[in-house]
Amino acid sequence: MKSIRLLAGWLCIVLGFAVMILISFGVFDPIAPAETGTSIVPVLIGMLPSVTFGIALFAIGVWLISSRKR
Repeated sequence: MKSIRLLAGWLCIVLGFAVMILISFGVFDPIAPAETGTSIVPVLIGMLPSVTFGIALFAIGVWLISSRKR
């Protein structure tokens, strides 16, 4: 059971990094209005769900690895 939890934790961490890498390459483009030339806030708000998903995957992976029973 410990090995499955450890494997799932590392898998979540790797998937979290993969989501962040895909965001940096522009795979998850935010949907922003065309008038965003003066402010970047709408673009950041558009990216918030995908960034939050990557951070949550990473946090779940760290929790799975660090809270294993010894």
